[in-house]
Amino acid sequence: MKKYSLYTLSCALLLTLILSGCQISSQSNQAGVSKEPKELETFYPGDITQVDSIEIMSGSDGTKKTTTDQALIQEWIGKVRHIKIVLDQEQEDTTGVLFHVTMFEQGKEMLYMTPTDINHQRMQPQSELADQMTELYNAIK
Repeated sequence: MKKYSLYTLSCALLLTLILSGCQISSQSNQAGVSKEPKELETFYPGDITQVDSIEIMSGSDGTKKTTTDQALIQEWIGKVRHIKIVLDQEQEDTTGVLFHVTMFEQGKEMLYMTPTDINHQRMQPQSELADQMTELYNAIK
C-alpha cells in the first residue's frame, strides 16, 4: 500500500512541476514584448538629449560616418525622438539594412538601431526612421 501511495505522490508531483513550468514559459513570452507603440526615446537609457556622438554606417557599402556636432545631433534627435516604435519578435529577420545608427554618451554606447531593430530587438519596419537615417547620413561630412 505504501508503494502505491509513493508512486501516486511522485506522479502527481512530476505532473505539477511540468504544468507549472509550461505556465511560466507561456506567461513570460506574452509579457516580454508588448506590441503597443512606444516613442523611440523610451528605448534610450537616460536622457536622449545627452547624446554627444552618433555613428552611422551604411548597410550597402559599410562606410562609417561619425559626428560630434551638437547642433546636428540635437536637430536629428528632435526629429526622431517621438517616432512610434512597435517591437515585434515575430517580425522576420532581415538580411540587410539601410543604416546602422549608434548613439554614444562620453564614448559609451547607449542606443543601437536600424530601421528594423532597436537595441537588438526586432521591430516593425519604420520608414520614417529610415528616411531620417538617410537624411543624417547625407548631412554628416
